[in-house]
Amino acid sequence: MRKIVFFLTIAICLASCKKKPEFVLQGELQNCSSDEILVVYDDPVSKLDTIILKDGKFTYTFSPDTLTLFRLVSPDMLKTIPVFADKTLHMTLKGSFENPVISGDGENGVYGKFLESLQNLKDSAAITQKAEEFIVQHPHSFVSAYLINDYFVQVPQPDIEKTRSLIEPLGGNIKDSRILSMALKSIPPKDKTERNEKYLTYFSCKNRSGKYVTWSSSENNYTLLNFWASWDKASVSVRDSLAKMVKEFPEKKFRVLNISLDYEKKKWLEACKEDSKQWVEVCDYKGWSNQVVKQNNIHKLPANILIDRNRKVLGKDLTEKDLYTTVEQLIKKEEKK
Repeated sequence: MRKIVFFLTIAICLASCKKKPEFVLQGELQNCSSDEILVVYDDPVSKLDTIILKDGKFTYTFSPDTLTLFRLVSPDMLKTIPVFADKTLHMTLKGSFENPVISGDGENGVYGKFLESLQNLKDSAAITQKAEEFIVQHPHSFVSAYLINDYFVQVPQPDIEKTRSLIEPLGGNIKDSRILSMALKSIPPKDKTERNEKYLTYFSCKNRSGKYVTWSSSENNYTLLNFWASWDKASVSVRDSLAKMVKEFPEKKFRVLNISLDYEKKKWLEACKEDSKQWVEVCDYKGWSNQVVKQNNIHKLPANILIDRNRKVLGKDLTEKDLYTTVEQLIKKEEKK
């Protein structure tokens, strides 16, 4: 009897200690300008992570509960590589962000073969045509969602009718993916009766602790991007007034993301205020070449952009009074729902 109990205990222990099936991403990137890369999760939740590289090599593993979509973002934030993670799947990444070579199971292998098909194509029109052919042939692939975003939405002059025609035949779960829903929000309205709403493109930056800060927040419904610099007295004055105002709103409803256009770290740090959940200071020391500044055509200081958690622009260059009134009304409207 004791032996039976003993073996049962061992069996139970082995079962409970068995490791959950993992997704494994192995990479070896060439000419990467940083020793870490940003990971942006798209589905089923939005969150951030980082991968540390050693001589360009890395291994990234986790145990997803369901199919999980995320992107690897280049250090300059201009290029991304989609990744499709699920239990027991493997993906291998080589090459560079400019010319990634991908192999693996499931959607990762499918995307890798698509990239292979582009290798001998130099003309952008031919590449776009190849992407269109893939989307038409793979209406139930999440790869199609990323290709629509990359080749038909995030382009200088998107063909709206073409984009809509490509989306229409897609499977329901593909249409409902976060990457595609955000892409749909960024394209112009179908007709004049629809609202012409603007959405910010993806951006991210590091705070003083070296941690990534992004537009996406589960804690703050509204974010004010406040552009300032220690060398601009007017923008410093506006920032100081915001520091007082922000405390008048609930912590989980509103925050200020102060994006500095400073070039010198010492001067920026000396002018910074204390960080909190509602007040965040960031700077990349690129001044007017900052990614968010260029993307949103900021040409003067002070400047600000009010967005919601989906990056929808709610107002630009608001005065302190207008900002307070707008945020107050937005919060009251939410509470009535």
